[in-house]
Amino acid sequence: MKKIVLGILLGIVVLAVFLYFGGAKYVKTFGSKTQEAGQKLEKYEKGMKDTVKQTEEKVKETAKDAKEAVDKTVDSTKKAVDKTKDAMDQTKKKVKEYMPE
Repeated sequence: MKKIVLGILLGIVVLAVFLYFGGAKYVKTFGSKTQEAGQKLEKYEKGMKDTVKQTEEKVKETAKDAKEAVDKTVDSTKKAVDKTKDAMDQTKKKVKEYMPE
């Protein structure tokens, strides 16, 4: 119980000393510095958001280009496989003509 009362009295003394030696001026100065820091942080936040948007757009464009390239490769591979199948079928027909069973 003594510690609680001592803590309350000490807090009152510290508050009185703070106010007596211009505590309001310190709080005001601290508030203005905090406001300046907040304004700077808003600028950084805006710049970061813009950078993220630009990066997102670039990534989407790159992904789209990559998908188109993959689709072209798949199509050309399918065509090559189809040509090879046709050539194999023709070769089989010719072999059957020359080598009857």
